[in-house]
Amino acid sequence: MLQYLTEQLNGLLSEQGVITDIVLRSERSLLEDTEIREIMLTFMEEETEGKPAATIHLFLMPDEESCEVEVEMEWSGALSDEAKFHIWEQAKCIVPEISLSEKKRFLEREQLAEQSIVLDYHFLVQMPASGSEEAVQEWNDLLDRFAKDLGKLVRLPA
Repeated sequence: MLQYLTEQLNGLLSEQGVITDIVLRSERSLLEDTEIREIMLTFMEEETEGKPAATIHLFLMPDEESCEVEVEMEWSGALSDEAKFHIWEQAKCIVPEISLSEKKRFLEREQLAEQSIVLDYHFLVQMPASGSEEAVQEWNDLLDRFAKDLGKLVRLPA
C-alpha cells in the first residue's frame, strides 16, 4: 500500500511542484510486538531557499489496507501576527481543517534564536477494492484533489 500510494503521489505531485526527498522509516517497538512503517516526502513549489516546504508523512495502518496521510508545512522566520493569521486564513480556504502551530526556540530568556509557523492537516485513505471502478475513481479523485490543494498551499505568499 505504501509503495503504491507513494508512486501515485509522486506522479501527481510532480505536476504541481518538486519532490525533493523521499525517506522510508521503519521502527520496531522493543516492548510491544509492533512495527511502524512510514514514508516521508518533502515537496516544494521549487527548490529555492526561503520557500515553504511541505513534509508528507504516510503511515501504514495495522490493517495494511489504509494509510494515514499527514501534511506539515513550515514557514521560517519572523512573521507578524497579522501575516501568520493571513497565511492561515488563505490555507483554510483551500483545506478547511488545517491548523496552525508556532515554534520558537530561545537560547536565553530574551534571546530568540529561531521561530516558524507550521500548518498541518491529516486524513485517511483506504486502498480501493480491486475490481470496483467506482472505488478506484474515488481514490484517484481524492489523490488528485490532495495534490492540487498541496500545490496551492506551497504557493501561499508569506
